[in-house]
Amino acid sequence: MKITKDTLKKDPRSEDCYRTTILFGQNTIDISLNIEDLSLDDMIALGNLFLEGFEDKKKKATDEIVSAFYEKYNENWADEDNGYPELSKPEFRQKLTITAIHFYAKDLIDVIYNEDGMFGNHYLIAQSYDGENFDDSTMFG
Repeated sequence: MKITKDTLKKDPRSEDCYRTTILFGQNTIDISLNIEDLSLDDMIALGNLFLEGFEDKKKKATDEIVSAFYEKYNENWADEDNGYPELSKPEFRQKLTITAIHFYAKDLIDVIYNEDGMFGNHYLIAQSYDGENFDDSTMFG
């Protein structure tokens, strides 16, 4: 799992963005490198450094999503009648799938999750402001 120049494609919607796809286990993850503040080579290096420790980063990002959204799901979104029962933390975690990672700058990284319909098919996003830890999250869509 490595980002290289020959696998990147310029995003036609943005002057400063390149995209690629990586395979992690059985999942395809879209990668976007936004190079406003860094050179393409520096952003590729940053992306590859992040991916080298991906298991650890994935755990931290997923922990942030579980911490931020698990109780909200059970309290406000669970609906047994429509196929969305209350879940244990492991069950909730199991439903999360990383679909994309966006690198915006040296220290700003978003890890985007599909939530298997638990929140009306919104995206859940874990955010890192230091490239290592995930201390913030949001819902989008």
